[in-house]
Amino acid sequence: MPSTKNYSQLHEKVLARPGAAERLAELRADTLTEIALYELRRATEQSQVELAATIGISQSAISQLERGSGDIKLSTLRRYLKGLGADLRIVAVFESDDDTETIVPIHINNKAQPIDAA
Repeated sequence: MPSTKNYSQLHEKVLARPGAAERLAELRADTLTEIALYELRRATEQSQVELAATIGISQSAISQLERGSGDIKLSTLRRYLKGLGADLRIVAVFESDDDTETIVPIHINNKAQPIDAA
């Protein structure tokens, strides 16, 4: 039977690789730029204070989240989006050599999330 490792052990192993911390920081910044939480919140015409009250965290936590200060937990992102009236759906996109994409939904907590093909 294969042995399992917890996230912390795997994370430490990845960070031990040369240049891994820099690559992860760059990927984190790129991801946060793509997510554009600030723009999503502004589109709903909610202030940071209003959203913070809705989801039960501080205004400063909303600010940090929108600035990309540190890693974002999926649970926090889910709460943030729920406060905006949206659901979080995650997909893996596999590109092939012939420029086609295969989209596979990622299920978290065993909750099926139907994906509308675009």
